[in-house]
Amino acid sequence: MSHALSAELFKLRTTRTSWAVILGAIGLVVLISVIAAATGSFAATEDAGEDLLQISGLVQLFALVIGILAVATEFRHGTITPSLLAVPDRTRLVLAKLITALIAGALLGLAASALCAVITLPILSARDAGTGSDSTEIINLIVGNTAACALFAALGVGLGALIRNQVGAIIGALGYLFVVEPLLGVIPGFSDFVQKWFPGGASSEVAGTSGLDDPLGQLPAGILLAAYAAVFLVAGIVMIRSRDVSA
Repeated sequence: MSHALSAELFKLRTTRTSWAVILGAIGLVVLISVIAAATGSFAATEDAGEDLLQISGLVQLFALVIGILAVATEFRHGTITPSLLAVPDRTRLVLAKLITALIAGALLGLAASALCAVITLPILSARDAGTGSDSTEIINLIVGNTAACALFAALGVGLGALIRNQVGAIIGALGYLFVVEPLLGVIPGFSDFVQKWFPGGASSEVAGTSGLDDPLGQLPAGILLAAYAAVFLVAGIVMIRSRDVSA
């Protein structure tokens, strides 16, 4: 297992696509954080700091993409064959990708949250705008976003293993998060249920940014999101084990 994990970490470090996604995510958070903190009007907003720290939640989508790419890219470029020759046990290969994605997602979430806090809070203080956040709230947001990114990356690995088509998996995942789940949320009497129990809503609850009057809480929401990830991972492993892999 250690050799498979080392190989997957090496792939992550040396793949240009992975770096493009990671740096793009960090750059987007930095840019939006600077613009929002420097130009926003917060005179009547007591919780401006907490609001701006939610910007770091944007990287959850990028973490999902990283997880998908960890598996689907191998099928797109045909490198899955040498990977399986090196690690014939397909379950072990997917688990190595899972651990790598968890690490990458967590580091991405942590870096984005920390950078967002380092950028926005001093700017707000310099503008005499109340941050409305104490150290405990800031830590909860950072830890929550880190966990949400790690779990979304794990979910991405399951999706990549299940669908295998890189473009289809990414479009399907983003389409669900941006179209399907929001449309379900506009159904009368169904909005709170979607925001509390569906994957997109669960990730917001894990990050502590859901805004629900009666949220599950970060830990229960984390368990729920982990359950979603586990379902897709098991399904993805079953599909990979049962399908032939062409050279």
